[in-house]
Amino acid sequence: MRWPTKGVLGAVALVGLAACGVSDDEAVRLKEGATLGVAGRGGLRNCTALGCGYQDEFCVQVFFEYGRSPAVCVAPDICERLECQQAGQQCAIFDGFPGQVKCIEPRE
Repeated sequence: MRWPTKGVLGAVALVGLAACGVSDDEAVRLKEGATLGVAGRGGLRNCTALGCGYQDEFCVQVFFEYGRSPAVCVAPDICERLECQQAGQQCAIFDGFPGQVKCIEPRE
């Protein structure tokens, strides 16, 4: 494959990845005065390949309106510190490594 063709394919791939953002339905924002970091542990920390190092922390990506955060360590009460962009949605933590913190439609 010649260089100009590789460049065009690379640009198309970057545009495709950038289009995979966070939807308005999923987006969260921090409540006034809240932080993502775990109190008493030096603020916000990124996850390592082994996780967070404390059993009472989760390794997650947070779905903000401007995009996903890097994998960070958060406390189990993270949804109490966040609010959904769209009214009527509720914050949820999805399992995985890293997990996901985003808004969903509430269960009835």
